[in-house]
Amino acid sequence: MNQIFLVTQREYFNEIRKKSFILMTLAVPFLMVAFVAIVVFLGQANQETMNIAVVDESGYFASTFHSTEKERYEYRPVEDLQGMMDTLQTSDFLQGILHIPKTDSSFQNLKSDIDFAANKSLGISQISKIQSKLSERLEFLNLKKKGISEEILEKAKVNVKLNVTQQTASGETQKTNETLEAIKSVFSGILMYATFTFIMMYGVRVMRSVLEEKNNRVVEIIISSVKPFNLMMGKILGTTLVAITQFAIWIALILFLMSILPLFLSESISEVSAINPAAAQVESFPEQVNDVIQSIFTLNIPLIISVFFIYFFLGYIFYSSFFAAIGASVENDSETQQFMWVGIMPLLLGVYGSLSIFENPDGPVGFWFSMIPFTSPVTMMARITYGVPYWQLIASIAILILSVIAMVWFASKIYRVGILMYGKKPSIKEWMKWLKY
Repeated sequence: MNQIFLVTQREYFNEIRKKSFILMTLAVPFLMVAFVAIVVFLGQANQETMNIAVVDESGYFASTFHSTEKERYEYRPVEDLQGMMDTLQTSDFLQGILHIPKTDSSFQNLKSDIDFAANKSLGISQISKIQSKLSERLEFLNLKKKGISEEILEKAKVNVKLNVTQQTASGETQKTNETLEAIKSVFSGILMYATFTFIMMYGVRVMRSVLEEKNNRVVEIIISSVKPFNLMMGKILGTTLVAITQFAIWIALILFLMSILPLFLSESISEVSAINPAAAQVESFPEQVNDVIQSIFTLNIPLIISVFFIYFFLGYIFYSSFFAAIGASVENDSETQQFMWVGIMPLLLGVYGSLSIFENPDGPVGFWFSMIPFTSPVTMMARITYGVPYWQLIASIAILILSVIAMVWFASKIYRVGILMYGKKPSIKEWMKWLKY
């Protein structure tokens, strides 16, 4: 036990004293914020105003299309149609022409004869938006033909807001809404992908560390004073503590940034509004951000963080033991490829299989993937924000702990023989022989 502690201590302090570790640990939360800001900026920068000419021969769509910041509509007479079509391809001002043909009182031909020509690629949302406006107008015209006026139709429209409550497994009643459910989905996705990414990243680091020591023959000196099992566990635990230290600092920084962000935005926008009155319309933005942050804090943050660390710790030991066995079995990076897929595929199955549980977290896929040790580290992260019955949580952790013990035993058998094996290409059959030694 003392040997495991000494190896763990050496691996941990060697890593956290590196300048790269300190820099990345402190910089990543700010880089994440900057990354999100850049993505939002690029999304805005990629938008262009589209000028669309509307030729309405039917006369029924005169007030259907209104210009916005993204689309500018101009109604043109039918006499201009052919000339615009001829010059559309080379036009710098006009990007699209919407032609609505003549129709009778049944409007039947408008279901399929409306044409839209463009000189640039259109996004799905652009086409859907135009089709939606045309469909709504035709729907109104059909209702009007049956004697229903626009005033009656507007009065008949009702916006319903549900007061949704959820009965939890502990018997408590919680309020929820569309915004909170969206936040849960985003939060779950972040936790799930973070768990997958860092299990793989640090697991591969353990594998390459073992492979490097084996190729340098340093391990032959080390195991003269340290048992192979103690060396393997020390490496895994040391790297695990490094990852947990990073996560703890990141979570603390992110929670701190979230707590001060509304105040910072409020002061910044107030200053801008004082200088430029036209910017006053964005003064409600800090309130919206504050509502989102307050919704996040209504979640059981201590439980979510605790479960995240438990599953990351156990999942990391589970997979790192396997990767350590791979590193001890092979002699170069190219040979690791035939075994890497065995560790990657279950995690990928857990990640992409979990995408379906966002709509039904308590369904059979979510339940069984939470119990299977190969997928539970990522699947439980996708479910935890929605609330998981405590008995399922305890059962899943218990199964994962037993699986970790079995995987560590399996990996130690492979590691003990493979770390000193040279000149022989490993195989699954060879691994089975090593288990008997």
